[in-house]
This record gives sequence, structure tokens and C-alpha cells, in this order.
Amino acid sequence: MDIALKYKIVEKIIQSEDNALLSEVGAILGVSQTDFWHKLPEEVKQSINDAKAELDRGEGIPHDNVMAEIKERFLKS
Repeated sequence: MDIALKYKIVEKIIQSEDNALLSEVGAILGVSQTDFWHKLPEEVKQSINDAKAELDRGEGIPHDNVMAEIKERFLKS
């Protein structure tokens, strides 16, 4: 495909006011504006929110500590 055709396609997309067309082009190109959060089951959302609340309260374990424990436990030589 030549570059001129690509530019014409991009120009048509930019000028388009047709949401259905833009959604179809997005789907074809694998581009999505939908937030995956809305597709998650409620129990997963609740678990994530609970974990965030724990971190906000300072109840989390720092990443470096977790990584050190994993290395100690599973990567011993």
C-alpha cells in the first residue's frame, strides 16, 4: 500500500463524524476506547478495590520485599 493511500484513509477517519464507522475501524485495527474495568466480574472489582484500600492504609508489602522473598524461596541455587 502506498503512503498516499494511507494519508487519504487517515484524513477520512479524522474528518468522520460517524461514530459507527469509527467504532468499526477501531475494531478492525484492534483499537478500543472501552475500559476493561466494566467487563470485569464484580468480585474481581471488589478484590481490586479492597487491595487498593489496604495499600492506602499502609498495609501493603513493598515490591522489593516481595521480590526478595520470591528469589529466596524459588531461586535458590
